Amino acid sequence: MYTNYDLRYAHDVLASSGFAPELPTTTAACPHWEIEFDQAGGLVDDGGLARSVGRGGPTDLVVFSPGWNSGRDSARELSNAMFGLIAEALPPGRRSDVGFVTVLWPSLLFPEDEPAADGPILTEPAAAWGTDELSPLVAAPKPSTADELVAALAPAFPEQCDDLVRIGELLDTRPRETARLAELHRLASCLVSTPNRAVDDDGESLARTARTRVALESLAMLAPGADGSLGDLFGTLWNGARELTRVLSYYEMKNRAGLIGQTGLGPLLERLHQRAPGARVHLIGHSFGARLIGFALAGLPDWVTPVKSFVAVQGAFSHFSFANELPIAPSRGGALARFASRVDGPLLATFSAADRALGWWYPNVSALVSQNERGRRSTSVSELGYRWGALGHDSYQQRDVVSRRLEPTGSWYDWQPGTFYRMDANHVINRDLSWLAGAHSDIRKPELAWAAVSAAGLGSRGW
Repeated sequence: MYTNYDLRYAHDVLASSGFAPELPTTTAACPHWEIEFDQAGGLVDDGGLARSVGRGGPTDLVVFSPGWNSGRDSARELSNAMFGLIAEALPPGRRSDVGFVTVLWPSLLFPEDEPAADGPILTEPAAAWGTDELSPLVAAPKPSTADELVAALAPAFPEQCDDLVRIGELLDTRPRETARLAELHRLASCLVSTPNRAVDDDGESLARTARTRVALESLAMLAPGADGSLGDLFGTLWNGARELTRVLSYYEMKNRAGLIGQTGLGPLLERLHQRAPGARVHLIGHSFGARLIGFALAGLPDWVTPVKSFVAVQGAFSHFSFANELPIAPSRGGALARFASRVDGPLLATFSAADRALGWWYPNVSALVSQNERGRRSTSVSELGYRWGALGHDSYQQRDVVSRRLEPTGSWYDWQPGTFYRMDANHVINRDLSWLAGAHSDIRKPELAWAAVSAAGLGSRGW
């Protein structure tokens, strides 16, 4: 196997000949590559990963896909933090065998949803998110201006900058005209250009197809400070219009994550396997990044199994995705049900009731519009959460799932290959970092890093 010294020597020799290939950076003595995909799943740059792996690189590649973020720098910062924790959890003798890979892709964070660096711990169960029983501890954000909105979203929507400018103008001026509300509905709907063929994970599409007033009245109930009453009708509808823009921009990111995973990351993993059949891959994804690594399995052929562990951290996609039978359509399975066998190891998914984005906002986005369109209301929050629930709220909802609790570093887990694990993270992912998301991004935890290391078989005793 080539060492970092060997690679540096080869680099210097080639540089003297006028050709200098890219070299990985290092994180805690482990080589670290960045790979980048465009919004259609095309590989923009692999950072020299394929070349290094083909020349005898690390035997184990830990691949991390961040989810929503405020830009490339924040995605890198989160990835570096996670890999730092993982490196600390590795036995010193294993670090020379492990390489880190960050997946960069055009995701985004709505400008009002930036998580704080720290926040209060939520000590009570969050089953009543959005009700009087349990309100967010973090103050509601100040609405972003048109300029702030465009600056935040434009990098992820480079071909729709004019539409974003107009959306920002409408949200700033809030004209009291139904035609302008319809215009915003149309423009926000056009932000969604990536198809989503997962019937179990397509609820947000209702916000596009519902009548404008239904969609905006429904989504206004999710706005900061909403009290359930209409009050000033146009004020309410414009509050809903801002939430509609948030919902559909995130819906496009979720769809995009699936496409990039299936057409980008999956085929890249196959090519890496062809170059180095013995290399082991360990997939970790946060939020929409968890959906990306899930759909990467769909992009692998049946005979290729380089993936040895799968860890979805607060996954922002359907908790039915891996189910063989859907409660809404028993004759059909979840979008990823056929591909679980492409993980030759354990499949973990964390959940936390303190994740407000996935426990309250995510299911209500779909359910409110659906039920208003049908002229009836939900009977309970739990029913909404079950039909439209996210993986990071209550983990896998299917048969033959094993429940485990995130344990301290060094704890022993009895992982079994091909087994789904519902990982209780309520005591770990529990700080209220933003009004919208709660603890959704509270993932920089050693317990989580250790579970990933252990599931990968890289702990002191392997598995």
